[in-house]
Amino acid sequence: MRSDDSSRRRALDEGDQVSFGPRRPVGRWRPGRLLIACGAVLAAVAAAAVTLIIGHGNNPPRARPASTGAVSTGEAGPRLLGVRASWELFGYGDGRVVRIQFASGRITQTAVPVQSGGPVSLVVGPHEAIISRLDYLPGYLVPDGRPARPLSGVLGTGGIVIPGPQPGTAWVQAGPSATSMPLVRMDGTETGVSARLPPFGTTSQAWPGGYSQATSDGRGGVLVSVYSETGVTYDDVRLGGFQRIAGPLAAVGPTRWLAVDCPAGRRCSNVVVDPATGARRALPGPSAEFLTAAGPGVIAPDGSAAAIAAASGDRVTLHLLNLVSGSDQQIPVSLDAESAADQTLAWSPDSRWLFVVTAQGKLAAVDARTGHVEGLGVSLPRLSLIAVRS
Repeated sequence: MRSDDSSRRRALDEGDQVSFGPRRPVGRWRPGRLLIACGAVLAAVAAAAVTLIIGHGNNPPRARPASTGAVSTGEAGPRLLGVRASWELFGYGDGRVVRIQFASGRITQTAVPVQSGGPVSLVVGPHEAIISRLDYLPGYLVPDGRPARPLSGVLGTGGIVIPGPQPGTAWVQAGPSATSMPLVRMDGTETGVSARLPPFGTTSQAWPGGYSQATSDGRGGVLVSVYSETGVTYDDVRLGGFQRIAGPLAAVGPTRWLAVDCPAGRRCSNVVVDPATGARRALPGPSAEFLTAAGPGVIAPDGSAAAIAAASGDRVTLHLLNLVSGSDQQIPVSLDAESAADQTLAWSPDSRWLFVVTAQGKLAAVDARTGHVEGLGVSLPRLSLIAVRS
């Protein structure tokens, strides 16, 4: 990193963080070193007119937005963060879906007429994004470059939506008492397959002393976290059924998971798990410590590092854990205790950049090689959820 890079780090404005999912109780249940945040993402829904101002350095030039109905675009100049590849970052907040095309520098904002502050989820398809309401009210489909329109088919009923195993597919929980999740396309049509949920397998279903949470397993399946007074158990739900996962999960990703192994009478250790084979490898370094939480962190696509939101009381910190050496680096960004890691942390497909929604709803980019925090030099709405399109 050049010495002048520090001048590019942006101060994070004050503001309110919005979060995803049900509020989670915090209480210690396992010994060790790492901490993961518990969280809930409540989407803010103020649909306000936003003027897009894009630029770099201390005197950013104004963009020339072009509006077509509820869609506005602006140009920030090519190769944001030096990116030349075609992947894109999507964000949601303040009643808008934001699409950032790094290679071209184009920023597109689309108004989404959500009418209340209920929780939402964001899923990105090959040519669109969807905003689904977890309170089973209508959500919206946002085609690239076109105005938002109401979701249809199975998606039209709202509910939890999680990325599926193929691009353009998603798992949907179509009701609070659903015992399975159908796999649907972005237009709401069903693929004809579904995944059976384990007992207490829906986020809205609770029982005395516990509740459950459904999130992405990082591999196109559904991770069901079941919370009780005795701790957390995890089931990985896929087309062939569901499988109980040994040990609490700290982070998930497409090629690796990070678990914590605490044998009776022995110190806990961080364990890298191959989800395809079940093979486990203990990481070097000190033992791990966890607070009860749902929403594990996210692992880089190449399996090199895990990004974990660590909670200690009301304080939340971001950690990068090297999955080869076991070294742990704390990243200097502010996080909200109500954040959900799986919707506020996202990796670039090349594992170079970790994107973070801060406690103030700002978008920060962390250079995974150095741990330095970069700003995009782009003025955006306050965000609550992010996702990457490869």
